[in-house]
Amino acid sequence: MTTTAGSKGADRFLVTDPHLIRTAAREDGATYWNTSNGKRFAVGPSAALLLEQLRTPTAQKALVGPQTPPESLVQHSLLDQLHDLELIISGTEGIGPVAGALCPTPPAVGLFGCEGVSLAAALNDDSVHGVIVGMPYDVGTTGRPGARFGPQTLRGASRTIFRQSVPGDRSGMYDPVRGRRVLHGVGLADIGDVSAADVHERNGDTMDVLEQIVGATVAAGKFPVVLGGDHSISLPAIRGVLATLPRLGIIHFDAHPDYRRPRTDDWRASCHHGNFMGWLLGDPGVERLIQFGVRQLLPDEIASNDDVTVWPGVSAATATLDAVLADLPDDLPYYVTIDVDCLDPLVMPSTGTPLPGGFTHAQLVDLLDGLCRARRIVGVDLVEYMPDGNTLTGHVAADILLRALDSSLTGREQRPGPHRG
Repeated sequence: MTTTAGSKGADRFLVTDPHLIRTAAREDGATYWNTSNGKRFAVGPSAALLLEQLRTPTAQKALVGPQTPPESLVQHSLLDQLHDLELIISGTEGIGPVAGALCPTPPAVGLFGCEGVSLAAALNDDSVHGVIVGMPYDVGTTGRPGARFGPQTLRGASRTIFRQSVPGDRSGMYDPVRGRRVLHGVGLADIGDVSAADVHERNGDTMDVLEQIVGATVAAGKFPVVLGGDHSISLPAIRGVLATLPRLGIIHFDAHPDYRRPRTDDWRASCHHGNFMGWLLGDPGVERLIQFGVRQLLPDEIASNDDVTVWPGVSAATATLDAVLADLPDDLPYYVTIDVDCLDPLVMPSTGTPLPGGFTHAQLVDLLDGLCRARRIVGVDLVEYMPDGNTLTGHVAADILLRALDSSLTGREQRPGPHRG
């Protein structure tokens, strides 16, 4: 006979399902997302309070207390309902790893040597500021495939650039060039890769999973770090940010503009890595797009748009920082997306659609540092890195990401993450 969490099992221990993430708090309750099965729930204020209380396993007798009917019956009934919905787990049931083919499995060692943990653990840990997730997806490419191998290769290369000495270390590493510690006081956690049981379907369920993960990360007040994958993965990642932040600017490093016009049609039908930005420009929440490094030859000039500023080629690297910042309103939060083909292919040949010219490593690092320190950055991705046996390019890509994270997360006096002042 199965014993439930309520009145029939009053001597049991109860705990909120560790895969359960609160995605929004409302006056009339809250909404939750179970990362193990993809289910979403809206609950009332009493249920929301119980779910947060039960983040720590609690004996049901201690939770209910010596209440008398009808209060105790109402409490038991609510616990039964939450248990039936699989929002709480009773003490004799296992609390295993995240299940389901679409959900990330934490790596043994994550990016820059950080801990590999579940999404729920990362979002519920106050010492974690940045949450890393990989998206090994290149179904949206129109050039050479291979970017799906980027996330795992980046993790390995990153540990030769920067490595936490022990799990949970927040001391950072000393940079003799800049005379300070990099990522000092910053906690990172890597939840692994969004994967598919067989192969990724183009614009399919895994894109929705990435959007939900990024959305939950931002809603928890943390900083999402997305490892691509081709550039179309930035669409669900940025849509996830927009689920929490109603206004957003995008700082876009790329050799290609990745759009021709704003779009509001169904992105699933035709989105790829060369046009994804059109749907973001069609979103009213995106108020500014600033592009750096664009140098692709086009059949026709793209129509001007008051919300878009383009610094073509390496022009931003030779301009003053004040001139560049003049196009970025300081009251907007910004998401940074870095296509590695913004670099000169002599520096970064490991990408599917390289173009002559582009930034040097030093130019890109300096520009990122200036922008990310001067503006509120709420998330970052690095995409289109295609491992091709050249291990040096993995080190370059990892260092670019490290500098973006350091400038975004330690560049202002207040921290952590996307909601710093």
